[in-house]
Parts: sequence; C-alpha cells; structure tokens
Amino acid sequence: MKQRKRSSSGCCGWFLVIIVLAGIAFAVFAVLKHKTWGSGSPALGDPKKYSDALKIAMQFFDIQKSGKLDENQIPWRGDSALKDGSEAKIDLSKGMYDAGDHMKFGFPMAFTATVLSWAILEYGDQMNGAGQLEPARNSLKWITDYLVNSHPTANVLYIQVDP
Repeated sequence: MKQRKRSSSGCCGWFLVIIVLAGIAFAVFAVLKHKTWGSGSPALGDPKKYSDALKIAMQFFDIQKSGKLDENQIPWRGDSALKDGSEAKIDLSKGMYDAGDHMKFGFPMAFTATVLSWAILEYGDQMNGAGQLEPARNSLKWITDYLVNSHPTANVLYIQVDP
C-alpha cells in the first residue's frame, strides 16, 4: 500500500488564519477603547493608527477572495476559480482561499465567518467609526454566499475545493 506524504501546509494555513484573526481582534479592541476619534490616549497612541491597522486587516479578506471580483480593490488580484463546482452544476466560485494557496476549506471558512460576524455584532459601531464596517460585511457575505452554495441539497455538503 502506497503511503502519502503529509503536507505541513495545513498547519501553516491555520497558523496564518489565527495570526490574522488575532490582529483583527486586537485592532477592533483598540478601536473600541477609543470611542472619541478626535483625541489620542498616551497609553494606546493615535486612534488613526488603529483604524489603519483594521483597514489592513480587512484587506486580508479581499486578498483571499476567490471568484469574480467585482469592485476589486487589490490591483494585482484577478478573477479566479470561476468554474469551481461546474462539474456538479453548482456555483462554488466564491469563498476564500486558505493561507494563500488555491484550496478552499469549508470548516476553516465557516470559523472565519463566525469570528468575523461576532466581531461585527460586538464592535460594529467602532468598525463603522473606523470606516471598516461595510468591508467587513462584504467579506462576510462573500463567505456565506459560498457556504450556502456548498450545501445544495439536504444530504450534500461540499467541504473542500482544490484545483
């Protein structure tokens, strides 16, 4: 029986996702601390820096997007994986790649959607003050559109898409 080599890219992917989510959580927490956007705190620094950090964290989601990119804000990114799911006659083109590769994993993506939606619920006002609520909502919708499409019937769930 032939053994397959185990790839360590899955661990690296999870590590990257955890680092990015920690950065987003830190940025949202820091924004929450500054309800008044005009004054900086000597302990936490300039609120504009936290807004900028949150913006960069939200850009991560745009970079990871799969599918037809409408209103693409990342100049070096183009459309990708437009035919995902076509063999099964469903649209699995959306979603987000896992850790910069060309894999889409349903469970990590569902976890990302959960954390992102929780951040929106808890810190939506602060995200709005930083001008990042709509990008966060758009990223969440991008993920949930994929997740809804990946469950086309009661007994079918597509949990992984790879090239």
